[in-house]
Amino acid sequence: MTRQAGLGKLEFAVVLAIFGVLAHILLDRLVALERETERLEVDLTVRHINTGIKLAVGDAIMRGEETRIAAMINANPLTFLGHEQERKVGPGATAQPDATNMGAVPALAGWSYDAGRHTLYYRPRQPEAFSGRENLRWRFTSHTDELGRIAGLRLEPLK
Repeated sequence: MTRQAGLGKLEFAVVLAIFGVLAHILLDRLVALERETERLEVDLTVRHINTGIKLAVGDAIMRGEETRIAAMINANPLTFLGHEQERKVGPGATAQPDATNMGAVPALAGWSYDAGRHTLYYRPRQPEAFSGRENLRWRFTSHTDELGRIAGLRLEPLK
């Protein structure tokens, strides 16, 4: 009786099954990491926008130009990310500097701003990362001091 060199059919099927299970586990983990990465990306972008807003408001206060703060509420909050140069926004369109001279609007995939409602939108690439929500929203608002003057701006999340 001659012994077969190599794997038999049953052994080969077992090896394929093991590889299949390992591939499934790996792909599930990669999808979970991708979702977590998108959540982190959105969180960091909103934090950077809020930091840019605080820096712009602080700069206006330091220069004694508090009246400029009120005009900033009409700006696109994406301008506070600090991008100075013009960038393309969509096919063929170019972002124009806003009225507050904060620079050009950066082109960020999935992000948009409705100036009439002062609402910033993000359309997730993976809605499952955000409990199935198709749009994330933040309201761009101002807050006042005890004298009724605009003292600052911020993004507030909307449900």
